[in-house]
Amino acid sequence: MGIKITFLGSGDAFGSGGRLQTCILVDQGEDKFLLDCGASSQIAMRKYQIKPNEISTIFISHLHGDHFSGIPFFILDAQMISKRTAPLTIVGPIGIKQRVLNAMEVLFPGSSKTEQKFTVTIRELKAGGSDDINSLHITSYPVSHPSGSPSTALRVEAAGKVIAYTGDTEWQDSLITAARGADILISEC
Repeated sequence: MGIKITFLGSGDAFGSGGRLQTCILVDQGEDKFLLDCGASSQIAMRKYQIKPNEISTIFISHLHGDHFSGIPFFILDAQMISKRTAPLTIVGPIGIKQRVLNAMEVLFPGSSKTEQKFTVTIRELKAGGSDDINSLHITSYPVSHPSGSPSTALRVEAAGKVIAYTGDTEWQDSLITAARGADILISEC
């Protein structure tokens, strides 16, 4: 089948022009994953009739709210509305685990301590690192965009294709390396 990419959201932090915040769905048949998950991601998924339970992995480029703060809503929806049972993997830069837990507590006190009916694994990937996550291979590259944690461009190998992705950043030579030989470069900024 290959892959299908759907831009559920690619707007700025303020919803300029009515656009939703960053959330890009990659469908590789049996498995789907997200590149970033901004605060309006649940709205986008409902609008485009995406079933959140089919998403196995969420990759986060950096820790600004318009790129990661949909995760607390995603987890709460999975627990209370979608009745998720399959594991969920969240992968992001160093600091993502604490930032997600903090966001959950700020938005819904007690939610980070609630036992889920599914396994949530939050993995931190240092800038310049790579790892195998589920059926995917991911490599991160450092970029310049202060977010309280290292911001990254991502290179995901999925279904025989290579997706290079960068959220917000100024020009960096690391983008050349991330995009070299990729089937598609998504520069969402």
